[in-house]
Amino acid sequence: MKLVIFDLDQTLVDLITIHNELTRKLFRRVFGVDATLTEIDFAGKSLLDNFKELAELKRIPDAEFNSGNRDLLESYEDLFEEAIPVDGSKYVLPGARELLSELTRMNHFIVLYTGGSRRIGESVLRITGLDKYFRLRFYGTEVKARADMVMMAIEQAGKLNNRSFQGRDVVIIGDSIRDIECGKEVKALTISVATGFHSRSQLQEKGADFIFDSLKDWRKIVDIINNS
Repeated sequence: MKLVIFDLDQTLVDLITIHNELTRKLFRRVFGVDATLTEIDFAGKSLLDNFKELAELKRIPDAEFNSGNRDLLESYEDLFEEAIPVDGSKYVLPGARELLSELTRMNHFIVLYTGGSRRIGESVLRITGLDKYFRLRFYGTEVKARADMVMMAIEQAGKLNNRSFQGRDVVIIGDSIRDIECGKEVKALTISVATGFHSRSQLQEKGADFIFDSLKDWRKIVDIINNS
């Protein structure tokens, strides 16, 4: 059994067009400016950190941002739930469902970690039908650092399985350089997919153990997980 930790956005699903439009609506409503996530390096960061970085880019004064920040996340979650369809299967990236199904069949312990909030993440899992695959779920708006979610996953998965997950017993699959950084901190196996904001060359420079253009090669990914 391996502990396999998946990122969500642009690894398993791609809703960046929705996130961009909702970010634009939110910043117009609260701060009177246009802003989209893809104006910054958003990948692998928490949603609140991205909002702060966007505010700095748009030269929104700290006092104004901090004043609006109190309800920013809840307002965004409301917008998100209004915008998403009942059936979100079209947002699932190729190979994602097959990979999750096969890892589940093989009894690997599958965990989700994402920079989004719990409310948004659970909504995405529900509309895409991916919720059934994850034994544990961690959200970036609830922790100080992304690496904290990995440590929590290792600890909680170990307790639930009465065993220790360490080194390459831990696998991190994501689309950003920050997934690789988290993996290296715990000496995990890192598998990157170039389906997000960071390019293949950026993922290579950061030292991912394996890089795929997408999860379409899910059979090869399963072999790597089983044999590493």
